[in-house]
Amino acid sequence: MVSEYFSFAFRSLSQQKSRAALTLLGMVIGIAVIVALISLGTGMRASIGDNLEKVGADRINIYPAGLFSGGIGGPPQESVPFTEKELAEIERLPGVKDVQPYFFRAGEVKFRNEVAFVNVGGGTEEILEIYSNFYNLKEGRYVKDIDDRAVNIGIRLAEDTFERDIRVGDFIEVNGKKFEVVGIFTEIGNQQDDTTVYMPIYAGQNLYDARGEISMMIATAEDERRVKITADRIEERLKKLRGGKDFEVATTADFAEQINQVLGVLTFVLGGIASISIIVGGVIIMNTMLMSVFERTPEIGILKATGAKQKTILLLFLTEAGFVGLMGGILGFIVGAALSLIIDVIGTAYVGSMFQTKITIELVIGSILFSFIVGAISGLYPAWQASKLRPIEALRYE
Repeated sequence: MVSEYFSFAFRSLSQQKSRAALTLLGMVIGIAVIVALISLGTGMRASIGDNLEKVGADRINIYPAGLFSGGIGGPPQESVPFTEKELAEIERLPGVKDVQPYFFRAGEVKFRNEVAFVNVGGGTEEILEIYSNFYNLKEGRYVKDIDDRAVNIGIRLAEDTFERDIRVGDFIEVNGKKFEVVGIFTEIGNQQDDTTVYMPIYAGQNLYDARGEISMMIATAEDERRVKITADRIEERLKKLRGGKDFEVATTADFAEQINQVLGVLTFVLGGIASISIIVGGVIIMNTMLMSVFERTPEIGILKATGAKQKTILLLFLTEAGFVGLMGGILGFIVGAALSLIIDVIGTAYVGSMFQTKITIELVIGSILFSFIVGAISGLYPAWQASKLRPIEALRYE
């Protein structure tokens, strides 16, 4: 019986190919956009989650307020850096296993008469060990604390920034001073990190005449189950030392929560906008079905005259509307998946491998089922209208 309903729906739609195609279009566009947006949000959540796991749940990042608002230009003027005294005070707090300083600024890098502006970071050997899941070497060696004219560089700075690739053993100029490239990192996944020049912290501070200045600190808690308590202790201590809260203390869990909130809101807003296409598609389906009822009134009369019940007529038109929604969902998902792939390729090329889209089985089933339900709901009123027609009036209709 179900197959007969679908056969009826397919035969009806095939008789009006142009109208059916236009009816499908609105649904296809809506589902395609929703699939692309949700796959982007899901992929970014998964990518960020993986990267935060690599950092470790016991990490606590401490940075001055406004540090990242200046982008690649480094700390804004209103951002007050930390001092070595503050670093030492935090290191003595209960629950703190270790604290490492990090210094960074924007810098001019020159290689074979070509110039690029990138981030210049200065840290310790311990920081490279802490972030060993990110800073893997493609070739060469890591810089050591005793190095004063050696650097590691990101793979995109080495291979994509200049006309000729930078190799281990080559020399580059950073702010006019010559440094030897002793190691090249593998891809981290974002443009900023993959173009960074990394050197020992004292070399970086000397380069900018900023001896003792610390841009941010990375603390490690002794017990990851008490990270929040340790972070609160750090915050209270720094408030006293700095005479107020002009800094931020964030755990890995805090970063994950903030990022998920932003992605959640963004996905919801963009998904809501895309849903307008679905509503338009539903209205088009309703209009098409009403026209179909109007044109097929004699056929409905014949069906009723030969014994078709009101319920049968209702199900026939509901199935037809649902079938339109189902086809729109399937085609929309295919288009959306292709669009998602294109976004992934372009995003990865410009941002890095951290940018990704992800299509899940839940998205496949959900998008197609949602489209079918919208189609069926849109066909309720036309189907009800068709089922209420009286056989005699329908047969007399011309």
